[in-house]
Amino acid sequence: MRVQFDNCVIGGIASCVPSQIVDNTTDHNNLDLEEVLKTIQLTGVNKYRKATSDQCASDLCEHSARYLFRSLSIDPQTIQGLLFVTQSPDYKAPSTACLLQNKLGLSLRSLAFDINLGCSGFVYGLFTACSMLQNNGVDRMLLCCGDTQTKLTCPKDKNINFLLGDGGTAILIEKQKEAAHPIKIELFTDGSRYDKLIIPAGGCRVPSTEATRVTEVQADGQSRSKEHLYLAGIDVFSFSTIDVVQSLKNFMKRSETAAQDYDFLCLHQANKFMTDKIGKKVGFLPEQLLYSLPQYGNTSNASIPITMCHEWHSRSLSNHKRVLICGFGIGLSWGIVDMIVDGTNFLPVEDLP
Repeated sequence: MRVQFDNCVIGGIASCVPSQIVDNTTDHNNLDLEEVLKTIQLTGVNKYRKATSDQCASDLCEHSARYLFRSLSIDPQTIQGLLFVTQSPDYKAPSTACLLQNKLGLSLRSLAFDINLGCSGFVYGLFTACSMLQNNGVDRMLLCCGDTQTKLTCPKDKNINFLLGDGGTAILIEKQKEAAHPIKIELFTDGSRYDKLIIPAGGCRVPSTEATRVTEVQADGQSRSKEHLYLAGIDVFSFSTIDVVQSLKNFMKRSETAAQDYDFLCLHQANKFMTDKIGKKVGFLPEQLLYSLPQYGNTSNASIPITMCHEWHSRSLSNHKRVLICGFGIGLSWGIVDMIVDGTNFLPVEDLP
């Protein structure tokens, strides 16, 4: 699915991370230091943020939204819809978006619902918000993307516990009848590979039992329970460096663009080796790649907005930059965005007090 939105703009992006820092170089005393350093070099993750037991993804997104409203002088009553992209909701039911609607003081006449997606979630959420803005009477949407992945993983799983961090974001998307630049989005899904990134048990298909909660060594040699997140590393790497790369090449071919037509490539922050490889295969120079991996790790659906906020401030970037964006992961699902950043307020990443 490929769609162009001619009347939508991103007004601002705010990001928030937990204040608790996990330092991969010092916080894995039970592992061999040489092995740890090799892993850090491969993943590019020096540190990541970890939520406390009483912090949820909704708390990170609530803080981001309040930060955004305060910084841009936005009246919450002018927001007509709230989308919350997460795979770590407060409850199985109801949608956490409903809780955020109340906490943020949005109008009773606003819509609010969750989108259950991970690493592709920002692109899918942006598409959904822009689609809603095509309707008369809908002028402002709030897209919140956040996850506390550290609650979904086993600390003994070395495939994951160096990599995944927690974070939340809030993005203001507005209707602008004479927007200077279109937002082009293309989406993909391949559910045949649903089991390559999965929490196998704990849902309605495989209900939670005492046996599914037991942590033990699995077939891949890593320790976790059936209710922890499983990553089929080789399969996901192949998907990212073959399917995602080909989709990016096809997208640019149809758009009659090349890497040099863009200022930056902003990929989901999976790991550095994978991101570098995708960028190189698509023809981008190292300096065109945006990164937040060293500071925040892989923050799921929040990684793209966190990366843009982080890089816009660490590099002191100005607006009017053309950015090619790609989110990819669990589902398997992936999506591409081609947009010119013009007038977007990127706020510095904040810690949750």
